[in-house]
Amino acid sequence: MKLMMIRLLLKSFATMILPRTVQTFRILFRERKMTLINMIGLSISLACTLMMLLWVADELSYDRFHENYKQLYRVEEDQYYSGQEPYHVTVTPYVSGPVWKEEIPEITRQCRMARAGGMLFTYGDHKFFEDRVFSVDSSFFELFGFHLKYGNRKEVLRDPYSMVITEEIARKYFGDEDPLGKSVLVNQEDRFTVSGVVERTTKNTVLEFDVLLPWHYMTTMPRYTDSWNTNSIMTYVKLQEGCADSVVSRKITEVTGLHKEGNTIDFMVAPLHKIHLHSYFGYGHSPGAVLYVYIFSAIALFVLLIACINFMNLSTARSSIRAKEIGLRKVSGASREQLVRQHLFESFIQVLCAMVLAFLTVLALISPFNLISGKDIEPSELFSAEYILGALAVLLFTTLLAGSYPALFLSGMKPDAAIRDQADPRKGSGLLRKILVVFQFSLAVLLITGALVASRQLNYMRSAELGFDKTNLVHIQLRGNLNREYGVLKKEFMRDPDIVSITASMQPPYRIGSNSSGINWEGKDPEQSLLVSYTGVHDDFTQAMGITMEAGRGFSEDYPGDMLRDTMANFIINGTLAGIIGKEEIVGMKLRFMGLTGQVVGVMKDFHFQPLGNSIEPMALAPVPAENLQHMIVRVAPGGREGALRFMEEKWHELLPQYPFEYEFVDGVIDDMYRSEERMASLLKIFTLVAMVIASLGLFALASFTAEKRAREIGIRKIMGAMQPRIVMMVIRDFSMYILISLLIALPAVWFIARWWLNEFSFRITLQADLFLITSLITVLVAVLTVLYHAVRIAGTDPVEALRYE
Repeated sequence: MKLMMIRLLLKSFATMILPRTVQTFRILFRERKMTLINMIGLSISLACTLMMLLWVADELSYDRFHENYKQLYRVEEDQYYSGQEPYHVTVTPYVSGPVWKEEIPEITRQCRMARAGGMLFTYGDHKFFEDRVFSVDSSFFELFGFHLKYGNRKEVLRDPYSMVITEEIARKYFGDEDPLGKSVLVNQEDRFTVSGVVERTTKNTVLEFDVLLPWHYMTTMPRYTDSWNTNSIMTYVKLQEGCADSVVSRKITEVTGLHKEGNTIDFMVAPLHKIHLHSYFGYGHSPGAVLYVYIFSAIALFVLLIACINFMNLSTARSSIRAKEIGLRKVSGASREQLVRQHLFESFIQVLCAMVLAFLTVLALISPFNLISGKDIEPSELFSAEYILGALAVLLFTTLLAGSYPALFLSGMKPDAAIRDQADPRKGSGLLRKILVVFQFSLAVLLITGALVASRQLNYMRSAELGFDKTNLVHIQLRGNLNREYGVLKKEFMRDPDIVSITASMQPPYRIGSNSSGINWEGKDPEQSLLVSYTGVHDDFTQAMGITMEAGRGFSEDYPGDMLRDTMANFIINGTLAGIIGKEEIVGMKLRFMGLTGQVVGVMKDFHFQPLGNSIEPMALAPVPAENLQHMIVRVAPGGREGALRFMEEKWHELLPQYPFEYEFVDGVIDDMYRSEERMASLLKIFTLVAMVIASLGLFALASFTAEKRAREIGIRKIMGAMQPRIVMMVIRDFSMYILISLLIALPAVWFIARWWLNEFSFRITLQADLFLITSLITVLVAVLTVLYHAVRIAGTDPVEALRYE
């Protein structure tokens, strides 16, 4: 039976499909100039679409490898303060997870995940600082689907001094040795034994870690607290299948209200597999990623549409060439349905050939694409069942979109007019071709303007005034117990004349995320609730950072009273907080905040302590002893970078030979913060260039066709005395009208879209007229140069040759 089916299929292929395929290739070869243009446009656009399909699939794949991933959630919260927008964070109290599981039956499991911070790991001669270290509950591997290469999922985190590491960390410290049972010294104090090794089977997860320690370790750290008023950790929960997440969110809020006084928080649960795309600011992973998925999906569709429009325009424009063939087939009894099927099959063959070329192009360019997009997509993913199905869907969509109208148009020709060569393709299809050209270039204008806006916004963010001097600023993270050595290091480093000043802070000064309510001052409205960002700093912080003081002074060792004494400490506040307080004399006023009471000794000018996408919040600085600070900031003299770094490294190894010397320049770190936006801008520029090339190819072919159709008219004009420049201008003017109409349609639309996108940023560029002028000039210039060749060629043709056969 199976053999008979195979024979029938082969017979059907040999009698029906093969002859049609051969006939199609003959037709395509006969019209090879137009075929080549169509194939180039389609293959380039399909390659872009396939690449973007890879990118979108990669973005959508985050955390879908966990078993029952749809039941996994992260607990998040909205905090409410007077006169401020709700503040969304993804951190919760240390003690909350077990309580929620105990009191809310819909929560079947919970796991807390707390960053343990930069820690020094020592094994033999191997000494490295590790930053992606987390303390987690023993239920971690019961919730999440990470594969263990070595170790028992249920036991690896039971022992308080066990640890689980990734394959990369295992190779880094132990090479080819068996890592299980190996003892590692952490922060020169505690010994942990490797109990498990995680196999890196997936790279797409928001749960990025290198080392996992038991939750017990977190309870031994000074910052651990049983208070419900401190949010510092991530809490993940698994819900019963089918239960409503809104119900669980409400119950978490209610239960928390029983343990936390003055609760002004709404809790919600966020699906784990959507966090990558839908995170908010706070301690989120990738804000706004879903926006880029929408944008680049739309751009890929635009590029594909431009290529399909080329196909439709050229197919209908050259219809007179095939008019007799169609007329004869109709006279011979072919129905319109048969003709439609034939033309759709021809379109399918062309699109299929273009798809094969596109697939090979993507395979060849996957490495450069990864480099530009920041992805790590394997070539094998091109051959996955899901991707092949997606590519087939694109193939079918493109065939129907590009081939339907030409098939309907060609099959609708009247046989008598077609045979007498009186079928005029300009009638009926001419207006549509003009509309499609306008639509095509409208899309191109939208992409050009979008690329210019994105590029300007990115340049603005990277070069904007931050309120502090980021150049010649060195950041040294005092991981582990290094903060105890801050005083010695500062004293020795300051011996170098290339080092101007040194300070320290609890958090990197360009990314301060801690905040609290409960600030108070004399005359404050008791009903006013205010969220204030804060960090602890050391002497000379404003001086070393290059922050301008609007009033008062910065912290200095010349003022011993500045330093923290029990619950007494002075404060420096920013201009935003000073404006909210609203007093004329801020310096010298009493302030109570974070359990401390003291005077405001200075008001500093607002500076950006978070990425430019976020607005500047009220802020207060308090002086903190050096042993509580984890980030050393060194101001180096201009031109003294190399010498200062050499001196600091020598002193470091002299004083602390057991610790590796690691540093980074603040300006480089800030540039890296916008790396994602830079990649998106690069992709947008490439897509824009591709769209313009494809649109120009179509315009070039259409101009060639138009020039040939108007050869007789132009020949008569030349005989009547028309000069060559005038004829060139006449041809260019006709096409320029289409471009001008597309500009009139697209520019207002892109203005609204650009404003909508820029509203995502608290600090953004202003849309100026030169942006739209540059877009217009680029579009008109490309169109004119594309048409100019054919205009000059046809204008220079001998009119006798043009009229010889009329």
